[in-house]
Amino acid sequence: MENIKKYFLPVLILYLALMCLYVSYTFIIHDYNITKSIYQPYKSFVQLSPFNNWNVFITIFKGIFGVAGFIKFIINRKVINYFNTLFLLITIFEIIFQLYNQIGMFENFLVYIDLMSTIITGILFLIIGFYYFRNLKIKEIIPQILIGFSLTVILYQLH
Repeated sequence: MENIKKYFLPVLILYLALMCLYVSYTFIIHDYNITKSIYQPYKSFVQLSPFNNWNVFITIFKGIFGVAGFIKFIINRKVINYFNTLFLLITIFEIIFQLYNQIGMFENFLVYIDLMSTIITGILFLIIGFYYFRNLKIKEIIPQILIGFSLTVILYQLH
């Protein structure tokens, strides 16, 4: 179990961060197709709304933090670092906002095709978050929690 936390988690976070950057890139070059993307593997890890929630900014920030966290892991051999914590917290806050948008704001779930993707993403990050945060005390990461929440709100306002 310790090897999973030590080696697998940083690689998984790097993979998800690179997928965030890839999705942002395809969205910026107008190659991102929302109707087919739900069937592609990266769709389960990145939320881009087909409507007003043009949150390409949030995926860029998550990608940068995830890659920086992996570099920090390579240099210091510490899985738990500031950047990985921000990557996970921003994603968790984003999932909460997405669920609120889908369940709280849209009355017809058929209009919004990403509900299943958001639930799968939530379960995935619940598992990742459990292994990542289980040995941390909340007061140790209060700055990251505040920055992660603030960045998520600010980036959602940008789109």
